[in-house]
Amino acid sequence: MNHPVRRPVVYAHRGARADEPENTLRSFRRALALGADGIELDIRLTSDGRLVVVHDKAVDRTTDGTGLVADFTLADLQALDAGDGERIPTFDEAMEVCGDVVQIEIKALEAVQALAERERHTPLPGSVVLTSFSRAAVEEAARWLPHVPRGLITHHPGDEMIKEALELKATWVCPELKPELTRELVDRCHETGIQVDAWPTADRAQLLRWVEIGADAVTTDHPGRIAEWLAAPGDR
Repeated sequence: MNHPVRRPVVYAHRGARADEPENTLRSFRRALALGADGIELDIRLTSDGRLVVVHDKAVDRTTDGTGLVADFTLADLQALDAGDGERIPTFDEAMEVCGDVVQIEIKALEAVQALAERERHTPLPGSVVLTSFSRAAVEEAARWLPHVPRGLITHHPGDEMIKEALELKATWVCPELKPELTRELVDRCHETGIQVDAWPTADRAQLLRWVEIGADAVTTDHPGRIAEWLAAPGDR
């Protein structure tokens, strides 16, 4: 079967993570300036119930602080340096910068209800997707935000991935690069109405593989390299 070559949607992983402090407003702005179609970011909840954008459970790796995100108030969390003088942004601050195409990865189960409460007065854009490695988080998203598309992130592409996604009524799967992630598997996803966001996309070979197997989207730390990697050898 011949498949047309097409450019997948490009999600910038925590922004332009290879160039800027991850999950910061500076990183998101840089990613969009470099040509990303959308932003992938992570949400957690502070001790005073505020939605913030940070990947790890603890602040140690990405800031000059120490401790669990859930133990900080928003004010104390935002007093930390998240790299190059950047702060950990609130979710509202991030959405003002990121535009409409956003993949929101749920890192803390309690963040889902907070997101649903926000939705009552500030609806999420229609192109937002809620994703998680956690089946429980995807189920919680279906319960609180049933109208928002959902995606299951997984290290294990295969038939079980499709089965789980269908059980969760997810319209996206986000599989990691593994030998099992083939054109045939992507075709089976598409036949069941599921779109595929493949990761990582760390180099040209990986990107071309995603194009070859028909992935609908890619997530990358290098949004500024995508156009170069997609170009034919004679065009570079």
